[in-house]
Amino acid sequence: MPEPISLTDEDLLAAIPALIGFVPTDSLVIVAAVVHTDGTVRLGRTTRFDLDPAMRLPRVIVADLNRALGDQPIQRLIGAVVHDASDTTDLPYRSQLHQLVHQLHESGFTNTEFLHVPSFTPGAAWSCYDVADHTGTLPDPAISPLTADREAKGNRVYRNRDAFLAQFVPAPADIRDRIATLADPIAEDVQAEELAGDFPRLRRRLQLIDDAVTAATHGRLPTDQHQIAELIAALSSFLLRDIHLIQDTDQRCGAAQALWLHLWRHASDRYAPTMTALTAVTAFLRKDSGVAGLIIQRGPRPTKLTRLVHRWMRESVDFTALHTDIADVAQQLRVTLTTSTES
Repeated sequence: MPEPISLTDEDLLAAIPALIGFVPTDSLVIVAAVVHTDGTVRLGRTTRFDLDPAMRLPRVIVADLNRALGDQPIQRLIGAVVHDASDTTDLPYRSQLHQLVHQLHESGFTNTEFLHVPSFTPGAAWSCYDVADHTGTLPDPAISPLTADREAKGNRVYRNRDAFLAQFVPAPADIRDRIATLADPIAEDVQAEELAGDFPRLRRRLQLIDDAVTAATHGRLPTDQHQIAELIAALSSFLLRDIHLIQDTDQRCGAAQALWLHLWRHASDRYAPTMTALTAVTAFLRKDSGVAGLIIQRGPRPTKLTRLVHRWMRESVDFTALHTDIADVAQQLRVTLTTSTES
């Protein structure tokens, strides 16, 4: 479930790298505080924008927030302007930010607070745009409770945006083409096995995927193109994919996400949508919304499952109930496959 808003402003600032997955610079980051049905106010959507375009095009920012948050019970928006302003006597972009706030108020986002932080260096001085004496120093983001929670679940906080985005760089086209050539006949066999209810062969493919997740828990991702092709083809089965929407431990969930991303980078257009959906669900359930959002954005075409994840993210769906529901379905499918005696 999304985290309750019980953070001070400086703690919320320190949590931003963990919320978006990397340490931002020259950014506008907006965190939504959402009122849930139980009356609590919890962390909702966190969005990062490049700072200069955001300040020049406030209507684009407002339109994006309206699309994502317009139907939600927003208590307030907390924004952070991340920019080194050591060469100025005032907070940066003050006049442009005033225009953005005006347009947010016109769109119904009437409770807003914007803060400035020059960097995410421990001890950096932060300030509020509206209240001159509302200032402080930044705690160490590396020991923020949200950072600790993220890292405990196997999620990295990358040193910068480029390092974060490197996860989403596909393998060279010639490598993906060779893997697709290897995967295509295997995928045809998998489809035939699923249609025929050939559970013994499907169980062997399930074991292959399970073993790859186990290897990933030790930091080993497949490099052999035949093995990558076998895994991608096996996961083209909806049955095997759905079993792997969730794992039974946090460690295996983190390893699985790394494996799915690795396979996605090596997948051709035929298989990329399945790997996109699998990665997006895994990341969402691990509260890694940065990866979930970007993998959906970069997918070649949306699927029903990726559209569903996008809606879950937009509506700040309760992680706990969703996690339980998906875990129950995945376990039922696994039990059905592994206990069947049909040949």
